[in-house]
Amino acid sequence: MKIKKEINLFAGMFTAEEIYRYGDIILLLGHIIYLVLFYRFGVYQMVYYNYFSVAFYAAMYFLLHFKKIGKMSFTYLVLGEIIVHACMGAYYIGWSAGFTQIMLCIIPIPFFIVQNRKAIPYILSSFDVVVFIVMRIIVTNRVAPYSFDTNRENILYIYNTLCSFIIIIYVSSIYIFTNEHNKREAKAQNEKLQKLATIDPLTQLFNRRAMMDFIKKIESNSRRTNSVYSMCLGDIDDFKHVNDTYGHEVGDKVLRAVSDVIAGNVPSEGYVCRWGGEEILFVVPNTDTESCEKIAKSICQKIHECTFKENSRSFNISMTFGVYSVTPNENYDEGISKVDKLLYKGKNQGKNCVVSK
Repeated sequence: MKIKKEINLFAGMFTAEEIYRYGDIILLLGHIIYLVLFYRFGVYQMVYYNYFSVAFYAAMYFLLHFKKIGKMSFTYLVLGEIIVHACMGAYYIGWSAGFTQIMLCIIPIPFFIVQNRKAIPYILSSFDVVVFIVMRIIVTNRVAPYSFDTNRENILYIYNTLCSFIIIIYVSSIYIFTNEHNKREAKAQNEKLQKLATIDPLTQLFNRRAMMDFIKKIESNSRRTNSVYSMCLGDIDDFKHVNDTYGHEVGDKVLRAVSDVIAGNVPSEGYVCRWGGEEILFVVPNTDTESCEKIAKSICQKIHECTFKENSRSFNISMTFGVYSVTPNENYDEGISKVDKLLYKGKNQGKNCVVSK
């Protein structure tokens, strides 16, 4: 039977673009809160810088939304802004307010960006750590321009800790998304390879190799349950004449149309394959000769009713079928041999017919 179309592998998940935009929104809201706090506390240098930060993240959102900036460029700019903000906060307010701890939380981020040069995440992270150490030396050896009481310092420390926590959660989410994305990519690739190994590319039916695996399983179940199964082998009549008269492209169109008719009329528990050339085989478990012959006759009639057009010419085709029910005491290769003989018996009887045992 035909393989169903691939489902959307990312159904129900965030896209990479959405994750970046949500991250930008979080940073925008975070800096709006910083702006309010610094304004209330009278740290005007940080107020001016956060005006810039708010405008920066608002601009980044629109650039991301309209795909005017790449994810790597966006990440580099954001990391730079976070580092500068943390350094300014530590410089003007002091180390104990917790601004620089945010710098440690962003260390893993470069490792989640696809890089052409694998050394870049290590360089960026090392730079972050070096700046952190330098700021520690600078800040602890001087008196900060702004000195707050314990309550205000605690407010800033708690907020910076909250921001650090959110960044860690966000980074963890990126890891989970990346890991899930890679798993789904691998699964999709495996499914693609499996499809290439089992599906005939022209008709989208199972190929002969896949059908042999199915027949072996059906035979095993037949012997276990002591039930028969039926094989039906069909061959398009005078297919060479179609190719010679109308061209191989039209011949391929005919073969696809015939495959669609057969696949659409074989019961869901059956299997359909392109057996070879213009031959199509279907196998239906737990089905006797009479039932399978009825299916084949219906298919035979529907195929003959199909009209094909090429330029101003139109034509019909027919198909001959052989039907054979395999008993639990028979091997599948015996069934294939007998159904093949029945098919060619039908060819010799005038074609466009169904011949059974």
